[in-house]
Amino acid sequence: MLKKYCLSLAICLSLFAAGVCHADEISIQQDVHGVQYVTGGIGSEEVEAMEAFKKQFNLYFLFSEGKAGRVIDDIQLAILDSKNQEVFTLDHAAPRLLLNLPSGKYQAVASYLGSEQRYRFVHDAKKSKRIILNWKNKIDEDTVEPVTDDQSAEEPAPTATP
Repeated sequence: MLKKYCLSLAICLSLFAAGVCHADEISIQQDVHGVQYVTGGIGSEEVEAMEAFKKQFNLYFLFSEGKAGRVIDDIQLAILDSKNQEVFTLDHAAPRLLLNLPSGKYQAVASYLGSEQRYRFVHDAKKSKRIILNWKNKIDEDTVEPVTDDQSAEEPAPTATP
């Protein structure tokens, strides 16, 4: 009985520690330009952890793909000011990114799997702003029906010409 209790306790503690460590991965960081940011949002624990940071930041990016808006990560992002000077850079952004920028005119240059997007925006630092960058798939899995063996074997009957 004691062995069963100890084993159960050990399993519970390890699961709890894994959850805490996973949530601890979300922390405020700083890029090479001194801009503080938080990136994450893969899985429900990270999404919940990021919610705690939302009020501390004035700019929120969400990266997605396809019509369904599946979240994506490993985004290369640079934000340029109105003088075309880089003010923020991140090489491996997760699906969600929170950061603080002063008021101004900006351009976000984001790249995912070699496909680049540019988005110009005006930002008021006193207000929260949300930007969603979505990469359209050439073939969207949500609309393509799978081909079964029966369908691929069928060939149209030849038509007779008079």
